[in-house]
Amino acid sequence: MRITEVGPLSADDVAEHVALPPDRPTGRGFVRLNMIASADGGSAVSGRSGKLGNRDDHAVFAALRAQADVVLVGMSTAVSEQYQAPGPGDPAVYVVAPTPDISGDPELFASGGATLVLAEDSGVAPADVLTLRAGTGGRVDLAHVVEQLPGRVVMMEGGPRLAGVMVALGLVDEFFLTLAPRLVGGDSARVVHGLDADPTPWALRHGLVDDDGFVFLRYAKPQPQTPEPA
Repeated sequence: MRITEVGPLSADDVAEHVALPPDRPTGRGFVRLNMIASADGGSAVSGRSGKLGNRDDHAVFAALRAQADVVLVGMSTAVSEQYQAPGPGDPAVYVVAPTPDISGDPELFASGGATLVLAEDSGVAPADVLTLRAGTGGRVDLAHVVEQLPGRVVMMEGGPRLAGVMVALGLVDEFFLTLAPRLVGGDSARVVHGLDADPTPWALRHGLVDDDGFVFLRYAKPQPQTPEPA
């Protein structure tokens, strides 16, 4: 597969890059992970990944969002990136959190705007907040969450530690990575951080380079190998 060098990404470029595969699984949620990293591996600038992007990264992000039924995001990312409650026609927002504390972004959950995803034993959530309970021991059972979304396209937007858990559990089907031509230093986490994952190579399905030097990559999860007959 060749990476195509273009100028500013056209609407057709973006549409081809994010097109949903026709053979995606329907018995559970189809999970797409979208992240951005600097050339030196940083996932954020001053705590925010949005500062790494450009117009084309924003266009890819918007196109992926437009195809999603559900956005899945960790609480710390929702707060730091200032997530807003979805409007009419927007995908539902599921926020994975270790506790029921929504004080960092109460407006996100106002009037049932977003769903708070908690473990069964993570405490009592505010009465007016939509909640989804999965898992015990203070840990959300992410596999159960994905299983509760059959046929839906799930856009997983971070943060890095939640992405790390999703990848390690084998729950991510596609990985979209924007590489920004920036060197940011600092100590931000990698885009997939924390737990060790299966190192089997993923398949590069599509790639683009824009006139700013941003690289847009799309990977598909490796498929299980069928054992050869003895």
